[in-house]
Amino acid sequence: MYRHAVIANLAVGLVLAAAGCGSDESPDGATSPSPQPAVTSTSPRATAEAKAIAAYNAMWQAMAKAGEVPDPDAPELRQYADGDALRGIVGALVTYRETGVVTRGAPVTTPRVESVSPSDNPTQVDVVDCGDSTNWTTHKKSTGELIKEDPRGRRRITASVRLVGNTWKVNKFDAGAIGSC
Repeated sequence: MYRHAVIANLAVGLVLAAAGCGSDESPDGATSPSPQPAVTSTSPRATAEAKAIAAYNAMWQAMAKAGEVPDPDAPELRQYADGDALRGIVGALVTYRETGVVTRGAPVTTPRVESVSPSDNPTQVDVVDCGDSTNWTTHKKSTGELIKEDPRGRRRITASVRLVGNTWKVNKFDAGAIGSC
């Protein structure tokens, strides 16, 4: 049991933080990734910032949904993440599947843009967030029992969101320790 808690803590710490903002919730309480919003601003910078934040939020929602199975092959993950971010999420979900762990709920985020590059027509947006995993819990898949040793709370998250082709995707992120924000 302790092994499951350590693995769950490691995996949640790896991928922890966020996607409550902009979520679509169905009547049964399930969340689904938010589509990237239509942006009416003519500023390339404002458009990039809005699409990067939407991709960031949608990535966390897709991860929360995939964690319920767990399904490291969920196509939504690849729609919103690539590079190190995708590798980390898939690795955590594989660990969950191998150890019989699932997630319930979803993290909550309040991301904001920290910087853009290049400034006039961005292809990279750096985001900072204080993600809250309080209601994003891990459970034993076989029994549904809550894994109590899995620490939850608020963490500082930094992320790099890049334009890949015509799509904004989270390329990498780093989740700090519980209480880091």
